[in-house]
Formats: sequence, C-alpha cells, structure tokens
Amino acid sequence: MTAYSFTDLRIKSMQIKGERPVIVILSGAGLSAESGIPTYRNADNNWNRTDSMDSVDMKHRPQLVFDSINRRIEAYDQAKPNAAHLSIAEFKKKWRNKADIIHITQNIDTLCEEAGDAGVFHLHGSFLTSRCTECGATFPRLGLYKGGNVCPACKASGWSVRTDVVLFGERPHGLDWIPGVLRRADVFVAVGTSGMVYPAAGFVTEARRRNCRTRLLIAKDAPLDGFQPLSTENDSVGHFTKFVRGNATTVLPAVLETLGNWIEKVTQAQASETVATAARDNEQPDDSAS
Repeated sequence: MTAYSFTDLRIKSMQIKGERPVIVILSGAGLSAESGIPTYRNADNNWNRTDSMDSVDMKHRPQLVFDSINRRIEAYDQAKPNAAHLSIAEFKKKWRNKADIIHITQNIDTLCEEAGDAGVFHLHGSFLTSRCTECGATFPRLGLYKGGNVCPACKASGWSVRTDVVLFGERPHGLDWIPGVLRRADVFVAVGTSGMVYPAAGFVTEARRRNCRTRLLIAKDAPLDGFQPLSTENDSVGHFTKFVRGNATTVLPAVLETLGNWIEKVTQAQASETVATAARDNEQPDDSAS
C-alpha cells in the first residue's frame, strides 16, 4: 500500500475549526465499480446513452428506467464490499471517539453498510426501497421492476410502483443539512466521483468557501496536480487542493491511514495546549490571598 505524508496530501496545519476534527467523505460510483456495480459512464468517460436514470424518461419511457435499475440490482446481487468500502468503515470505527466523520454517498447500493459503515447517508436513496407514485407510500423492494407491480398500500398498479432512488432531475436528499456539515469541515475527501454532477459537485466549492483547507479528489481519472479548469462545467474540480489518481481500492486505504495519523497529531496538539493553558492559569497570582 502506497504511503502518503501530510505534505503529499497538502495537509499544512494542525489547526481545526472546532473542538474535534471534522472529516467529510463524499463517495461516488467509482467506489463500487471495482465490486462490479456499473457506473453511468462508458469506456470513453461519456454518459452511457443506453442507460437511463432520468426523471423525464420515468414519465414517458418508464421501462427504460426500470431496465437500468434492474441491471444494477442484478449486478448488486453478485457484488461484495471491496477494500475501499472496508477502509471507510474501519476508519470511522477507529477514529469515531476523536473526530466527527461524515460519509455521504451518491451510490444507491448498500455495499458500505455491508462493510460495516452503518452511518453512511445516501444522497440519492437506495434501491432496496420502492415508492408508489399514487399514494406516496414507501416499502421494501420486492423483486425486479416491471409494469403491473402492485402497491401493497393502495393496490395501484401499471407503472405506479417505482424505485425510491433519486433520478436525474429530482431533488437529492439531505440538502437541508449538508451545507451545515460542510461549514464545519476541516478535511473534505471526494472519492470515485467525477466532480461534475450537481449538486454534489458543488460540495467542494462550499467547503472551500467555508475555509476547509484540505480538499482531496481521489479518482482513477483525476486531473494531475496543477490542473486549471477550461470551462465552467469543470470549475468545481479546480476547487480541490490535491488530486490523487488511482483506483479507490488502492488509494483510499492509504489516504485514510494518513488522515488517521493527522487526527492523532491534532488530538495530541490539543491535549498539549490544554495542559499548557492549565499550567499558565496555575501560575497566575492568587489576589484573594493578599
């Protein structure tokens, strides 16, 4: 496993905003790709036009969306958590008493939970849940999606029973509280994501605006250091302080190990400052004794 120093990751300070370090991890499709879950891009890194997760298609061509979801469900049935999923779960368990670690995923699979990351937040929902467009009820998914599935709550059928996954054009979950977390972040890590799909692509911009000093992008096709965006579409990518190119299963465990060392250093520095402050207070003359 490649080892990274603080300098490698552009970590320049032991200072943090609050009482504990706050690390925000944003994961995308690249996190699960090595487990066999297909991404939304083809070999040329363009959108896969034969695959649809679009809200417009859900209205006019629902079978196209159902086929796309069903392919992912079938791939998920064969998938197992990989080293990247496991490293996040282990990182959170090891350092949860010394840092606030928030993992937000764009993925709709549950490989993070299977790896032991019970607190992961699904920005786009999960394909374990279905929703009825007639009555709004949500319920565990039963089998694959097709026309004629019946809602267990209101008995509507036809195309009424759909995935509860957030489709393109629909509002993701958590946008009411995620900006508050980004304001507190000392470190922002995006892994396995293109950094180009909003609103998640804007998270790094918000973190930068709120003085999060360390902002890492980990992806197999991440830009090289020194990258300058050529268009407004890529502007958010330019807001990262460090690009780490490589597969999530190889790179992420090493990056998280380095961040663990940083948490330990910050904790030690805070403890030393507390002792020093107490010593200075004890040296103050006691005016009441005179």
